[in-house]
Amino acid sequence: MITCIAVDDEPLALRQIVSYIEQTPFLELKGKFTNALGVSDFLKENPVDLLFLDIHMADLNGLELAKTLEHPPRIIFTTAYSEYAIEGYKVNAIDYLLKPIEYVDFLMASNKASETITKERQFVTEVKKNDEFLFIKSGQQHIRINFNDIKYIEAQKEYVSINLINGEPVKTLLRLKNIEDVLPKEHFMRIHRSFIVNLNHIVTVERNRIIYSTKEFIVVSDTYQDAFKTFLNNNFFS
Repeated sequence: MITCIAVDDEPLALRQIVSYIEQTPFLELKGKFTNALGVSDFLKENPVDLLFLDIHMADLNGLELAKTLEHPPRIIFTTAYSEYAIEGYKVNAIDYLLKPIEYVDFLMASNKASETITKERQFVTEVKKNDEFLFIKSGQQHIRINFNDIKYIEAQKEYVSINLINGEPVKTLLRLKNIEDVLPKEHFMRIHRSFIVNLNHIVTVERNRIIYSTKEFIVVSDTYQDAFKTFLNNNFFS
């Protein structure tokens, strides 16, 4: 079962999405909202697999909401404005539904989301770890990765890229949160909604950027700056 919520400030459009969810056997509705303002707090207490999210809303639009979620579920955007499609994919949306929405299109997008989420669940169960390394499934292979070999980890649409000190990145069909949950917290820190860094390999910090080379750096986002500054003060500047 795929748990989901629906967000749309148009009552008729919201009722349609809710109706479509209720007639789709593998979807379970956990909530519905007429604006985006209460969604973030709801998801912190009630995480779901999938979010049907209207883009064009007052106060806080769907794209803005998606960018503020620390651990966003998979997202299917719904909107009457086709020009938002590219922006939707920039926040790693599973799909994009243009209003008026036919059930066949809704079902196709939902099936796509279900396939991705089911694969993610399977990959999570196959992550094996101990104190020094973990095994990650990448394609048809299971690859051992020593924690100390990891430089940083980046979320990339449907995949996570594990960037190593030496060698090519390892890509796996997982969410960044899945990886974060198995990493030793004393050595790794999330510093952006799309990045987790290995604290042992930080050499240069300039303002709010972790610099690995002239062409390779990661910006510490506002949400994580306080925690990162505390780490720096405790380990380097005390």
